[in-house]
Amino acid sequence: MFFNKQNRKKSVCTYLNNSLVFDSNNEIHLCPYKKFSKVIENYNGIWLDTDKIEKSKENIINNCSNECVNCNYYKPSNKKLGKKLECLYLANWHYCYVNCSYCDMPKEEDLIKAKHYDVMPSIQTLIDKGFVDKKTKIIFDCGDATVHPEFDKILFFLMNFGTEDIAINTPAFRYCESVAQAIANNVAEVIIPLDAGCPYIYEKIKGINKYDVAMGTIKRYLSFEEPYQIRVIFKFTIVRGINDNQKEILDWYILSRDLGLKKLLLDIDIKFFNEIKNSIPQYLKDIVIFSKNISSYNNLEIKFSPRLDIIYKSIKNQR
Repeated sequence: MFFNKQNRKKSVCTYLNNSLVFDSNNEIHLCPYKKFSKVIENYNGIWLDTDKIEKSKENIINNCSNECVNCNYYKPSNKKLGKKLECLYLANWHYCYVNCSYCDMPKEEDLIKAKHYDVMPSIQTLIDKGFVDKKTKIIFDCGDATVHPEFDKILFFLMNFGTEDIAINTPAFRYCESVAQAIANNVAEVIIPLDAGCPYIYEKIKGINKYDVAMGTIKRYLSFEEPYQIRVIFKFTIVRGINDNQKEILDWYILSRDLGLKKLLLDIDIKFFNEIKNSIPQYLKDIVIFSKNISSYNNLEIKFSPRLDIIYKSIKNQR
């Protein structure tokens, strides 16, 4: 609704064209936002059929126009269809120690039923077949990446391989030497979903009293000189009725600034967003503008999630 959707049928979304997602439901698909892009199902990690991936990808892209035309996350790709990946999403777990109010990912018992597998052999296959190289962005997506049984092994492998761009999502309950080294080597960003600037709001959103544990781990990651300050990123997800106000945003900013962080990420609960996306309340628009202004004033880089970016673009279009 905020995008010009003309000619979408003639172009390809960058997520379909340049991504691959290992998901927690034993599927492999192209788009991290839409499950229609499935290329392999019932995957157990034993053998990766890259020929099937290429063939399925071509079929999906040739027939995706009806699915993509109304997608809010659509990003046109100028590159021709090819096997080289810009982004590889590793999300074949999701289990986390927290119970965030905005999260509907499967819990530990669901993952046991799903028969968790080691994704490391698949990464090696993708490298050997030319899908992944040093410039492919590796995203440890959703939940807590550090609870993945092979997390440290995978991260050290990627560093030794020479991967230049890694994103790690974690609530920071576990300090990892592998993460510290990846940050120090200037190849990884650690996204920590703090969602608050104080213990009370943190516990209200997370459903667990682990604020001090998280802060202890964060301070260890920040106990060195740069690039730690630019490689540790606080994330704030706006949740209706809990932290959806400028005071909580400000507390989060002040905490980030005082810790010496340089980058922030702002998101919104997807359920909340789906309810308001056709008629965005003014107070949410005010929060977005306030966030932009306060980050600029404090010399902090703020990045919006695709959902928040939709709200931001709607504001710019009204001016």
